[in-house]
Amino acid sequence: MRRIRVLHVIGGGEFGGAERHILTLFRTIDPEEAVLEAVSLFEVPFAPIAREAGMRVTVIPMGNKLDLRVIFRLRHLLRTNEYGLVHTHGVRANLLGRLAVQGLGLPVVTTVHSLIFQDYPHPVSRALNVLSERLTSPLTAHFITVSNYLAASLIKSGVPRQKITVVYNGMDLRPGTAKPQTLRERYSVPEGAPLIATVGRLHRVKGHRYFVEAAALVLERYPEACFLIIGSGPERALLEDKVDRLGLRGSVFFTGFIKDVERYYPEFQALVLASLSEGLPLTVLEALAGGVPVVATRAGGLPEVIQDRETGLLVPPVDVTALAEAIMRILENPAEAQEMVRKGRDFVGGNFSAARMAAGTMAVYRRVLGINA
Repeated sequence: MRRIRVLHVIGGGEFGGAERHILTLFRTIDPEEAVLEAVSLFEVPFAPIAREAGMRVTVIPMGNKLDLRVIFRLRHLLRTNEYGLVHTHGVRANLLGRLAVQGLGLPVVTTVHSLIFQDYPHPVSRALNVLSERLTSPLTAHFITVSNYLAASLIKSGVPRQKITVVYNGMDLRPGTAKPQTLRERYSVPEGAPLIATVGRLHRVKGHRYFVEAAALVLERYPEACFLIIGSGPERALLEDKVDRLGLRGSVFFTGFIKDVERYYPEFQALVLASLSEGLPLTVLEALAGGVPVVATRAGGLPEVIQDRETGLLVPPVDVTALAEAIMRILENPAEAQEMVRKGRDFVGGNFSAARMAAGTMAVYRRVLGINA
């Protein structure tokens, strides 16, 4: 079997699930089968992190959202290197990658990590991005979705079922490296005080404001509890203002982006996702693999990992009271919480490994290129 050379195209202006997805593939796919390289549209944070991992990354910066000169630079890169296919992640990368390959005979694979409708709350931005996808999605040879929920959404939008393969996000289940300092130490959280965290980019779709409101309710019963908001993004100033207005300074901390955050999960009494929509977040998989109980909303692909009261607790999106009650249930029933973690860890180990994700992705590459395994 000949080796495939794949160019991943991604925005790279944040380090979220899609960026981590690419790095997991890079670390897991046998380089004798496929060589994975990347183009990032922003200088940081993805490019330096990926380079540190050993991945070849070319940065082609966009001067603005309408800077279509990137297409010609990307096209030049494709013409002067022997790539077998292009793999795109995100609306902007999808548009540029799909247009750049025209006339070059290179197929495009697109991974869908989330819903455009939820990612772009502003109506004008949402309309433009939906239009971009609608006009250029026929140029993708095959779609990968990270959950059945996203596959159903694609089919509803008009993408033929035979052009879609579900490949769940995967994670490396081997033990990680030791952390230099605990988060309890960093934020002076008293030993024995409940430490509850949410991890993700600070974007409206992640529902952090409901996490903050739920924290206020939990603190009424557990005044010693501490809450960590881990991640960076455009909502930080609004969330900090909300914390101030609710008088939660000293109980709710903003950590910013933390590299290799999964190393800290064992410190948490609960990992909380208050999302309005999700594809299939790696944070949930990492929490369960790390022995952390999960409270999440019944949104998007989350129920494909969290079975309520079996592998975690599910609550309706936007329901602050239910979210707070679920957090307190974890704190008040440690035996039940650990039983859910045990079942969750077994479920993740059997269905969401990096090896399984890599195998599924390679199968799509071979299918698109007409290569027999």
